[in-house]
Amino acid sequence: MSAGILPEGAAQRLAARVAELYERSFGPISRGPDHVRQMVRDSLDERRSAEQIECLVRATGIELRGKRILEIGAGIGLTVAMLRRRFGAEAYGIEPEADDYRGTLAIARDLAQACGIPSETIIDGAGEHIPFDSGFFDVVLSSNVLEHVVDPPRVIAEIARVLKPGGYMHIIVPNYGSWWEGHYGLLWLPHLPKWAGRFYVRALGRDPAFVDTLQFVTRGRLERWLAPHRARLDVLGWGEDLWEERVRGLGFADYAALGRLKRIVKALHALRLVPLVVRIGRLLHWETPIVLTARMRSP
Repeated sequence: MSAGILPEGAAQRLAARVAELYERSFGPISRGPDHVRQMVRDSLDERRSAEQIECLVRATGIELRGKRILEIGAGIGLTVAMLRRRFGAEAYGIEPEADDYRGTLAIARDLAQACGIPSETIIDGAGEHIPFDSGFFDVVLSSNVLEHVVDPPRVIAEIARVLKPGGYMHIIVPNYGSWWEGHYGLLWLPHLPKWAGRFYVRALGRDPAFVDTLQFVTRGRLERWLAPHRARLDVLGWGEDLWEERVRGLGFADYAALGRLKRIVKALHALRLVPLVVRIGRLLHWETPIVLTARMRSP
């Protein structure tokens, strides 16, 4: 890859601020200081943002240059900066300056400036009330955000509102109908209720309070939230093919707790269980994460 968009000195300064933020937000649910440090490194890794953008291009088949794109839950803003600097898109992000996320918006705006783009491209806001006009965007994306919002059906409705005819919705979200919980980095029982989830993580020595902040998104719940908009939305995919490709070929990165997940999948390979897991997983929708891609119909 060519030289990064974020100058090295700026990356080091931002890393210290991200570390403080992540220790406060994720320290109690992490596996320890090494896990938090890995999360900080991952959040500033341009390769990770590039992979997310490449997933978007693969799912939609569109050229991003010149497209108007919104990222809901922009985090520290690296993906928005990558979309602008490397892909030539007119990209914006929204990130709430709320108590649970305090400090993230300021980091995102400082990162934007360090990358040579206006800090105003990152806007204080939430997915339930997107601060843009209807029909404004060619693409709206979010990655690992929908499980953290207050009202997922409202977020879906807002995405549908701000998309142009022919525009794309691209949502990556953990699947609580699968065997993996990525925030804690734990094996998970599909469709585990919250009360049992709290008991489970407490038994493993983790803070159970974080469970109450999560929406347990599943394929079935997403289908229900999409139902009011299906007359205008065509679903192009849920990520099953990508999930199968990654399970069969081990073609996924070791970000955050995914290194542990990869070791589990390698064990399935050693036991020759992968074909069975894939067949059952497709039937029961174990794909994780869910990668929902949908297109607004043109009039």
